[in-house]
Amino acid sequence: MTVRGLLIAKGLVVASGAVSWPASAGVVVLTNRAKGKVAFTLIQPDGRQTQYGLDRGEVVPVPVAATVTIVFKDGDQPRRYLLQANGVYYFPSAGDKLDLVQYPLPGLPVGRPTLKPPPDPRDALCTIPVKILVDDKEPTVQRIWEKRYRERMAAASEIIERHCRVRFEVVAVGTWTSDNGAREMQQLIEEFERTVKPAPARLAIGFTGQYQTLREDKHMGGIRGPFRSHILIREWGRQIADAERLEILVHELGHFLGAVHSPEHQSVMRPDISDRQARARDFHIGFDAPNTLIMYLVGEELRSRPLMRLCQLSSAAKDPLRAVYTSLAAALPTDPAARIYLALLDQSPN
Repeated sequence: MTVRGLLIAKGLVVASGAVSWPASAGVVVLTNRAKGKVAFTLIQPDGRQTQYGLDRGEVVPVPVAATVTIVFKDGDQPRRYLLQANGVYYFPSAGDKLDLVQYPLPGLPVGRPTLKPPPDPRDALCTIPVKILVDDKEPTVQRIWEKRYRERMAAASEIIERHCRVRFEVVAVGTWTSDNGAREMQQLIEEFERTVKPAPARLAIGFTGQYQTLREDKHMGGIRGPFRSHILIREWGRQIADAERLEILVHELGHFLGAVHSPEHQSVMRPDISDRQARARDFHIGFDAPNTLIMYLVGEELRSRPLMRLCQLSSAAKDPLRAVYTSLAAALPTDPAARIYLALLDQSPN
């Protein structure tokens, strides 16, 4: 069994005359690669302190202004560092000493300009309205399939919310008739885009029962680029667990928010999620730290205004995104996702 997410490079350009806007806040992303749970305290410039406990493999985004101080203990030895906004840091796994290492992002200056103060965490999340649909191959009645997909969307949104302040909310449901002649997932996605209008939602997510005609195509989900209006998921015909189906959906929602493929084998953004990791009882679906930074910065700008293209992001967001995409492209030289998104980021917004 192969379960892959499909990122289609064709037809990504959407006409727009948007201009750059300032970012509302910065973020520091921390992840724990050490052997056990790590406790630390973050101190904001105004003296406010927040304590954290980070399990192994867990990632947390923290809203910050220009800088933030982190304090933790290596045994009895206290360590204290100043972290830059829009930086990614991790507690490494090597050795017995506990330390903090900055994830290298090429092209970012050491000193960042002062950003606006972080938003109040009580502020509303950025909510993306979603329309869920099934095609004419769906074998169950609406009462059953609607409950199934609403629950899956809620679970996927909860995972996204843990990594960035974005929520996906189902506001409509529907059906469509899919093309029986499609032989590739790309064809089915293009047909879905032509046939289905997402209104009244921002994003249409289709669950197709097409399987027999797509037997040679191993992709189980796809979106044609960041901020695109349609995601398509193949639902029936393969022996995959509910946790794997959830991971496919989260993977594609990550692409919608700008995330790209990651070399980290436990990340939901690994290029090929056919390894059945999601079936393990102790496996937790989550994003790697670089993609968490991407989604957080994208989500903060989506909170302030609608975006249709990556190049419409502000310069303050583009710089760290460009660095992350460059880093991930180098880490996965045979995978096109990061290079595609990097090219989209550098397009002219006019």
